[in-house]
Amino acid sequence: MSNVVSLHGDKRWKAVLVYDHQNGPITIEHFLEEISELHNVIEHGPDWNTLITCTVTINRTDGGEEQNSQEKEARHEHR
Repeated sequence: MSNVVSLHGDKRWKAVLVYDHQNGPITIEHFLEEISELHNVIEHGPDWNTLITCTVTINRTDGGEEQNSQEKEARHEHR
């Protein structure tokens, strides 16, 4: 079972929480602007005692490749 919770458009962080459930693991995705919001998501979600994993990543469509290429180019120019 999978749910996607996305409010107010694009957010900077993506948190994927997996909870134990009698019918098998439940995966819920949350999109956050501030990482400090994560504790409220966990506290108000399913019973936090059933939390199996919580994976937080930057919510980027380019996987960070664009930023990394710009940083590499800037370092190369400063040499």
